[in-house]
Amino acid sequence: MSNLQAGQRYHGIDALRAFAMILGIFLHATIVYKEKALPVWPHDTYSHSPVFDYFYFLIHTFRMPLFFMVAGFFCRFLIYKVGVAEFIRRRWQRIGIPFLGSLIFILPVTVFPFLYHQNSAVYGADRLMNLKASFKQLFGWNGIAHLWFLYYLLLYYIVAVVYVRAASLPVIRPVSTYLLKVVNNSKGYAISLALIAIGGTWGILLLQGELLVPVDTGLVPGFVNLLFYGFFMGLGWVINTRSSVFDFMVKNAAWLLGAGLLISGFIFYQDYHDCNPPSFRLSIVGIKLLLSAQIIFLVFGITGIFLHYFRDESRLWRYLSDAAYWMYLVHMGLVVFLQLILLQFNIHSGIKFIAVFSVTLAFTILTYQFFVRYTRIGIYLHGPRHRKKGEKFL
Repeated sequence: MSNLQAGQRYHGIDALRAFAMILGIFLHATIVYKEKALPVWPHDTYSHSPVFDYFYFLIHTFRMPLFFMVAGFFCRFLIYKVGVAEFIRRRWQRIGIPFLGSLIFILPVTVFPFLYHQNSAVYGADRLMNLKASFKQLFGWNGIAHLWFLYYLLLYYIVAVVYVRAASLPVIRPVSTYLLKVVNNSKGYAISLALIAIGGTWGILLLQGELLVPVDTGLVPGFVNLLFYGFFMGLGWVINTRSSVFDFMVKNAAWLLGAGLLISGFIFYQDYHDCNPPSFRLSIVGIKLLLSAQIIFLVFGITGIFLHYFRDESRLWRYLSDAAYWMYLVHMGLVVFLQLILLQFNIHSGIKFIAVFSVTLAFTILTYQFFVRYTRIGIYLHGPRHRKKGEKFL
């Protein structure tokens, strides 16, 4: 699995990144149809199902840890491949500029449906007053919504650059070299890393009262949030020092995935039914230990699945890997807009979900193809792409 060090692509990782982004669209499309409503989000009182509660719980536990692990892997790879200065230039182009541009052009469109929904409780059927009030609120502080992941990446990149600079100092270099040597020479490294990852995740989760790490869309991130996702960023960084860990993930993907799903069902049942003693319920400490194992099992298992089954180059997955960034940036406002429209119809929640998810996928892919892929926006998101002769779509 060391081919990446020689300049080759991990095609499975390309597919995995696309999967993680598109799964985010799936996740947000489920929220309105959960039985247990989320703050700020609309809730469909006609059409809801515990199936969507489980989907939300399952995806929320592993998707962003998986994303940041992959980001950490490529962060270290890129820094040591092109150097710190070029790394900063590239990350500013691919993350910094899209983040600032999204704050200006995408965030208002994203936030507006939420504001309109919240103001409906005040203005009722007076849609004109609702529109005016919601538009006025756009000029106040409403958080950075789903763009928080870009903000976190920028913060972690700063830490990475400082670390690399510090590790090159004469006083620190021998220590960092020794630690790297210990890592590369240790036996049972992959299993040890998995156990450390479970323990580290558990320790961080114990720092908060909630079962899951809540979403924080402020400019001053919560300590646990920053530590939690930074831990997975660091995990990816460490894996890059010895990427043979991927071999372990591939060989054990089936049981890792199966164990993660099995644990998720148990934890979801306990959490969904708010089980309390003397019913069959572990303490919150035990539940969080199981949750930590679930997260690592799913992250490692899904990574192994993609590295195995998508290891060969695919035009479709390469395209989706390019498109997924744009798709995720622009999807949120459309998802909530469609959900609000469908609130008035008393039809099955599954039909509504499929409609929201399908229309959003179609819209985001089409806008990417015709307005992003071959334009300056595309250059910032993924680098230049050129139409091949006779190309119609992909």
